[in-house]
Amino acid sequence: MSIQERIPKVVYQLRIQIQDEPGLGFLKAVLLNLGYTEGELVVSVFKGKPSIDLFDEQPQKLERLGKLFGRLHLPGVKVRQHRLLPADWLTKWKSLWKPAKLTRSIDVVPVWYKDKYKPSKDTDHILMDTLLSFGTGLHETTRIMAQFIEDKKGKFNSFFDIGTGTGILCFVALKNGAGDVAAIDIGELSVQAARDNMKVNDLYFKVKRADIKTLRLQKTFDFVAANLVTEDLIVHGPKIISFVKPNGLLAVSGISLDNLNKLRKSFASLPLKTLKISKAKQWSGLLYQKKM
Repeated sequence: MSIQERIPKVVYQLRIQIQDEPGLGFLKAVLLNLGYTEGELVVSVFKGKPSIDLFDEQPQKLERLGKLFGRLHLPGVKVRQHRLLPADWLTKWKSLWKPAKLTRSIDVVPVWYKDKYKPSKDTDHILMDTLLSFGTGLHETTRIMAQFIEDKKGKFNSFFDIGTGTGILCFVALKNGAGDVAAIDIGELSVQAARDNMKVNDLYFKVKRADIKTLRLQKTFDFVAANLVTEDLIVHGPKIISFVKPNGLLAVSGISLDNLNKLRKSFASLPLKTLKISKAKQWSGLLYQKKM
């Protein structure tokens, strides 16, 4: 989660509709080849035909994509672009967001979808009710961080999440054995979203509105998570590490692949041992252990 939160004022939607299910697979492959991620492709059915919806705050990228499909003249493919106002965007967001796999053993499920959701064997789930696009489990950085936490199940009791957003990583920590969980976020909307999600999941942790720049803590944690932008991680790295117990774990993400070497170079002088580097299509994350 970025250290700042922001609800878009205007969002543009590009809908690419195709005749049949086999064509949908081809369309997805084309879009993934163009650099889009699975989390950005919203598959739905419109007027009985499969389609893929893309959303962006800037129309230019979607316009270029629409023109590309126009030049390709693919049979049965129709492309339409729309401008969505906030109320329309939030309604559209809720209607298109479906249950998705967050980690190997946890699904994330929109709260308004819970009656339709049928978990598979040995799969747990987290309910989410949010107006924020981050923290739904759709973004690569959220999935990277959640898997780091799950991989260390039973290895930590106390957990601290910096930039918690919807609280999703805290719920993953609780479901993986943490007993003492706390979080902060700079945004009032994020803190309220986390509190609302505690109620729907009947899982609770301590959360407050705070800025990492001025934060002071009297305790340290077995596991600290910071899903922030690269520059914030670099600037606040020493302070973030001060919240980790000796031999404790630190997971960081929000790092584009282009910035991975920059982050690693910045953290090289800090008392950390690299345990794992995880790379997705556009984003990366690192799991560290704090040296004694």
